[in-house]
Amino acid sequence: MTDGPGDREQPPPGWSPTQPPAYGAPGPWAAPNDPGSYPPPPPPQHGGYYPPPPGGGYYGAPVLKPGVIPLRPLQIGDLYNGAVSFIRANPKATLGLSALVVTVAEIVTLAIQLPLLGAFADAAVLSEDTARDNPELILGPALSFLGGTLLGAVVTTIALVVLTGMLTGIVGRAVFGEKISIGAAWDMAKGRVLPLIGLALLQSAIVFGVFLVPMGLLLLLTAAGLPFGATVVLGLILFVGGVCLAVFLYTKLSLASSAIVLEGIGVGAAMSRSFRLVKGDFWRVFGILLLTSVVAGLVATAVSAPFSIFGSLGDPTATFDDTRFYITAVLGGIGAIIAGTITNPFSAGVTTLLYADRRMRAEAFDLVLQTEAVERQQGAPGTGHENLWRQRNPWP
Repeated sequence: MTDGPGDREQPPPGWSPTQPPAYGAPGPWAAPNDPGSYPPPPPPQHGGYYPPPPGGGYYGAPVLKPGVIPLRPLQIGDLYNGAVSFIRANPKATLGLSALVVTVAEIVTLAIQLPLLGAFADAAVLSEDTARDNPELILGPALSFLGGTLLGAVVTTIALVVLTGMLTGIVGRAVFGEKISIGAAWDMAKGRVLPLIGLALLQSAIVFGVFLVPMGLLLLLTAAGLPFGATVVLGLILFVGGVCLAVFLYTKLSLASSAIVLEGIGVGAAMSRSFRLVKGDFWRVFGILLLTSVVAGLVATAVSAPFSIFGSLGDPTATFDDTRFYITAVLGGIGAIIAGTITNPFSAGVTTLLYADRRMRAEAFDLVLQTEAVERQQGAPGTGHENLWRQRNPWP
């Protein structure tokens, strides 16, 4: 027999269904020490991540930091401190590896550009009358120089992507405070070199295509008789649009190399993975990458400036000859090698730690890292680096 309305247990006086108890107050029917009287946890953020209280860890527990970063979602200071710490903890495997890769890339680039630069410099000193009567004497070397510059940029991009991939494995170990040699770093990354090169080529094709396709369209319209004013306006619109699209794609694909190395996936899957990780936090990722580029650029300029200044010393009225030209180019290359040796590990470290941060925020991956760290502290063998970084969101 169903109880009537008057037989049901009534709530205590003063209780209202529209006014829940205050945070930390017991529930309406709970005794002060019953489980129901405990305060509810704060609302989840960032895809299920529960933020810790002001004391640091969950419910006052200290945040684990077995390596270069605390195992929780990172702020920009954590990213930069972690990047510097990982270089200081592994100087041979970071600075040494960077010096090796940058030196090889710079030698190849100079071998491509020096002959073309020499021909362009010879054409640039032609008299005005000769240049006007024979424009092909300047146009040919100029186009060759432009092609050599693009090819050198592709070589540099490939070298940096491969270097970033190799340094990514070092960062993956540095998260738990481990140090490895250059040989061990190569062993970790050598099976991922081809996917990294494929990613670099594809990224270069996408970025250059964003500019080359509109420029080709503009040339065709100009040849078809488009007025000069309309050509200028259309060219400006295409250039601004190309820059915005290139920045968007660069940001969206910035975490692909880390996914290739740490998760062991292919180029297409890594690009898709990077798109998903950046989703929902585009402007923060873009801002961190932009600030990192500015910082690295300022450091590189400060380091390479003495070599550029030294190469420009001499009698400014002296006749320009090939010997002086080659000396200036070589000195500039040496400055670029030293600057790249310092800045590339820092940039790679920030990018990899940003990848880890996005996984923490989007997939609660910090809980996976904390579990691994606790198991290692207790003497257990742990999951292993390869299997650890390949784990996805453990929460349904």
